[in-house]
Amino acid sequence: MNAHAPFSNRFLYWIALDFAGSDPADVARFNRFYDETHVPEVFARHPGFVAAHRYALQLPDSRGDLGGAYLAAYEVESEEAADAYLAGTNAGDGARPGYTDDPPLWPDLLTHRWRVVYEKVAETSPSKGTPDGIYIIGIDPPEDVGDELAAFEEFYTDIHVPEATSIGGFTRGTRYALRHALEHPEPGCPRYLAVYELEDATDENVLATLRTLLKAKTWTPGPASWARHTTPWRLWYRNISFIPRATSPDGATVRRP
Repeated sequence: MNAHAPFSNRFLYWIALDFAGSDPADVARFNRFYDETHVPEVFARHPGFVAAHRYALQLPDSRGDLGGAYLAAYEVESEEAADAYLAGTNAGDGARPGYTDDPPLWPDLLTHRWRVVYEKVAETSPSKGTPDGIYIIGIDPPEDVGDELAAFEEFYTDIHVPEATSIGGFTRGTRYALRHALEHPEPGCPRYLAVYELEDATDENVLATLRTLLKAKTWTPGPASWARHTTPWRLWYRNISFIPRATSPDGATVRRP
């Protein structure tokens, strides 16, 4: 397994944020600073972080403003590395290392939507490289799922994710379970996360894929508990950059045009 490949590691640290600047020059500067200064500092301070990929919101949830304008996903290679990060970030303010600022843009114009660590449950196939876009869906089982949880989990993993991947024409689908929510608005962080990867995420392709999913009539119904699940958010993001931890002199950021 290539530990640097997107969505190939057991743990994923998600950060959703908004950037208040709208001037194209400010946005470009923000993206350069994030990729060229902030991400390397994160790698330097957290050895278990092996790659970062960044996304811009492409298609919001039709139900409202439920997702940040930008999304960063850090690949974490082991349970020890994930636990070490959580222990460090939960320490008192004086014990946490600071990061370089870039006034007046960083951090003054940044607002976090969520900071969450998810753990991989299953995947339809190994990583096929950096996807052009991703469709992410937060899912919660019904509050009274009780003894039905095992059937819910089995259906979600073995039937629904492969089926959604096939119907939507996605290259890959990956399921995650919540490990720890550091920050998330009410009513709380989804218990489960699905990430569907799209090879070519032009606006036309994303809209066509969404229409296909909405019109599909071949969905397997699943157990009664599945029929009562909720989706706190459904969001489409397009890749901005993929940044592997540099293990050799040719390690470099890969940016999307």
